[in-house]
Amino acid sequence: MSDKIKLSNTNLAKLKPVPGKQYITWDTDIIGFGVRVSPGGSQTFFYQGREKGKVKKWTIGQNGKIKPEAARKKAKIIQSNLALGINPFPKDEKDSPATFGDMLEAYADMLEEAGKYSAKAVRNALEKHVNQAHPKLWKKAANKITLDDCMDIVATIKKAGKAREADKVRSYIRTAFSEAINARSDVNAIPALRRMKLTNNPSREIRKVKGATQAKDRALTLSELRSYWSRIQELSEPRRSLAMLHVITGGQRQQQLARVTQAEIDRDAMTLTMWDSKGRRDQPRRHTTPLLPEALTLIDGITGGGDFVFSCNGGQTGIGADYLNDIVRDVCADMERDDELEGTPFTAGTIRATIETRLMKKPYRVSSDVLARLLSHGLGGVQAKHYQHDDMHDEQLDALKMLWRMIHDIPEPGAKLADVAQLDPGHREQEFDIDRV
Repeated sequence: MSDKIKLSNTNLAKLKPVPGKQYITWDTDIIGFGVRVSPGGSQTFFYQGREKGKVKKWTIGQNGKIKPEAARKKAKIIQSNLALGINPFPKDEKDSPATFGDMLEAYADMLEEAGKYSAKAVRNALEKHVNQAHPKLWKKAANKITLDDCMDIVATIKKAGKAREADKVRSYIRTAFSEAINARSDVNAIPALRRMKLTNNPSREIRKVKGATQAKDRALTLSELRSYWSRIQELSEPRRSLAMLHVITGGQRQQQLARVTQAEIDRDAMTLTMWDSKGRRDQPRRHTTPLLPEALTLIDGITGGGDFVFSCNGGQTGIGADYLNDIVRDVCADMERDDELEGTPFTAGTIRATIETRLMKKPYRVSSDVLARLLSHGLGGVQAKHYQHDDMHDEQLDALKMLWRMIHDIPEPGAKLADVAQLDPGHREQEFDIDRV
């Protein structure tokens, strides 16, 4: 996939889509000229170059709507204009009416240039649910798109029983229009969005899709949590170590764990640094948490010659988005089979919710401020942003030690037996070496 080819009709016909993965192929003759192949098979020409020192991409058009030779000519024009320091986009395309698809692609490009990790997922969803499912709307002028057009797209996905996906696409379309409108008065916006010249957002009135989100009120009982912990220790590697790390780092978001590299593990300070890009922040927020000694041991057991820490292939890449969920699903099925479930089946997100819920209760009583720092949520307010600069390292470490004692059924030092019994009526007093944590 990474080999260069001349982007001609013959060679483009040989490029086959890869399920669930987008890839890029570059042209042999024009440096910076490439084609982006989506999982659905669509091929989009673009040019990548530097403007004022920054690497940027300019979408040229979709194969089929524009011929390869015409795309090559436009790529050369962009290349020449960049070299001369003038508007890199061809004038004829600048003045042509932008299509709905142009706007959605420009929105995905904006996310990609901003370094948003969601860019790929957004692009794939728009390709699948708009371009492939509604090709006529994709080619329709963006300023001619109506509320009914947007409703048709979202309703089609909802009718297929994918409420969550329908609401995501609704949000993507609404935000794409909003960004295009705002781009007209924002010199920092990417040129492709400014060229849309849109003034109306037809998707603004679409209501949130019912059933898209459900209250995440499932938390495991202590018995379930300890059963889960016991079972994941019996898994084969690297599933065993990855699942255990997920728990003893506090149930961090798996998307953030997947991006952690060796450079972000400080073995002297015993800390783990992640980058939280959740939300509409321009730059990911640094999120550093302590590590227990056991975590370093697990990390040493799964890392190979690659850079990524939370990896199932020796560090070559981070774990996939569903890797932990697949582990949890399998363990949950085993627990259900052996009658160890006291509630409904659970997911990796349930582990995170359980850890927070249990640490707030007796006998641990970890404060919400400490849990917010540990789990990187609720930190976008004015108070946290401007006044709370303490990362509460020691308090976070204490919380992780409590978590370790919790999953190993070790009583808290000085905790009343009544408190322990209230948490787990089946608890039996035993002797433990609590100084080791």
